Amino acid sequence: HRGDDFTQVLRNQDLQQIGRTVLGTAATSISVSIPPKRFLKIFISWGAKTGVSNDFLRFNNISTGEAYTFINSGAAARTSRNEIDVRDAANLALGGFTVIEVANNLSSIVKPVTIHTVDRITSAATAQTFYQIFGTFVNTTLPITRIDLVSSDADTYPVNTELLVFSSKE
Repeated sequence: HRGDDFTQVLRNQDLQQIGRTVLGTAATSISVSIPPKRFLKIFISWGAKTGVSNDFLRFNNISTGEAYTFINSGAAARTSRNEIDVRDAANLALGGFTVIEVANNLSSIVKPVTIHTVDRITSAATAQTFYQIFGTFVNTTLPITRIDLVSSDADTYPVNTELLVFSSKE
């Protein structure tokens, strides 16, 4: 922003990259550590996995204690979970692209999460599939400082799978 009015206010709202990881070798998970920020925008991109599995989103490496709840738009709610499934049990080998937003990433409150995922198709003749997930990280003691995407089985994400995290300057 280069305008004369409100320039600094607008610059404080610009997104900055605060974390990035790219897989150099195939792996069953990808993670990135970040500084605590109030608002997060997360991008995850991956190609076809080695087999059929779900794709689990976890925060702060927490996979126990029933720390998550979520619902896929129009589907049944999933409560008392150990992760959020970014494709709601689609159990696919296809790659995908996910955009995640987290609001109010404060230690004292639960963190609302919105997730939009599209399958990575390989032909224009293939119908596109998408998922809209709305969830909550029900942790009131820590802000999110780590993000993980984990394959539910031993199936691996390919080289160049990427996880990017952005936030405002605030």
